[in-house]
Amino acid sequence: MINIHNININYIEEKPDNVNIDNEVVLFLHGWGASLDCFIPSVNLIKQKYRVFAIDLPGFGKSEEPKTSFNLDDYCDLIIDFIKSFDIKNIILVGHSYGGRIVIKLNNRKQLPFNITRNILIDAAGIKHKLNFKTNMKIKTFKFLKCISKLIPNEKLKKDIEDRLKKKFGSSDYANVSNVMRETMVKSISEDLSQDIKNIDRETLIIWGEKDTATPLSDAKYMEENIKNSGLVVLKNCGHFSFLEDQNTYLSVIKSYLNI
Repeated sequence: MINIHNININYIEEKPDNVNIDNEVVLFLHGWGASLDCFIPSVNLIKQKYRVFAIDLPGFGKSEEPKTSFNLDDYCDLIIDFIKSFDIKNIILVGHSYGGRIVIKLNNRKQLPFNITRNILIDAAGIKHKLNFKTNMKIKTFKFLKCISKLIPNEKLKKDIEDRLKKKFGSSDYANVSNVMRETMVKSISEDLSQDIKNIDRETLIIWGEKDTATPLSDAKYMEENIKNSGLVVLKNCGHFSFLEDQNTYLSVIKSYLNI
C-alpha cells in the first residue's frame, strides 16, 4: 500500500534483478469495476525484462474510495503523483477501458515530471457516442421519476424508492457502488476525448476485441487513424475484455511489441 492524496492505494511492483533505473517502466491501469488482478498474467510476462507496476484505482480492488467524488482529472493527478513517488523517468502506460481514458488524458498533460515513451490502449474508453432512442428515453424516465421521489416527505420511503429506481434503470456498475463512486462514474464518463486522441504524439499500440459492444471497434479505428504513430491489433471473436478472452494471442502481441 501507498498513501497518495490521503487515499490508501493498493499496487504491485515486479522487476528483474538487474534493471537499470533509467529504463522504461510499465504501468497497468485497469477498467471501471475491475482491479489489478486482471493484469497478473501480463505482469508475470513483462517482469522478465521491465520494472512493472499495476495499481488498484481509488474505489476499486483493495484501494480506498476517494473521500469525495473524483473526475477524470482527479484520477490523472493521483497517477502522476504515484509515478513521481517512485522516481520513474520513462514510462509505458497501459490502459484498459477506463484506464485507457486516463492514459489518453495523461498524454495531453503538459510538463509531466516523467516521460511517456509509449502507450498500449486495450479496448479503451473515451469516445462519446450519441444515445439511441431507447437509452435516451430510459435516462429521461429515470430523471423524471427521481424528481418525483424527492417530493415524498418520508425520508426512509424516499431512499427506498430512489434505490429501487437505481437498480431498475441504472447499469450494474452504477447500481452496485456507493454514492461517491456513482457520482465519480457520472463525472468520469461524461467527457468526450475525441480531440485529446488526436493530440497523442507518442507511439501507441491499440489492442481491441472484434465484438466489443462497450467500446466498439469503430473507436479503435478512429484512434488508429488519428494517432500518428499507432498500430491496431484486432482479437477475433472477443468482446470488451479481449485481453482476457484470448489471453494467449494478447500475451504474444505484448511479448513481440516489448521485445521480451
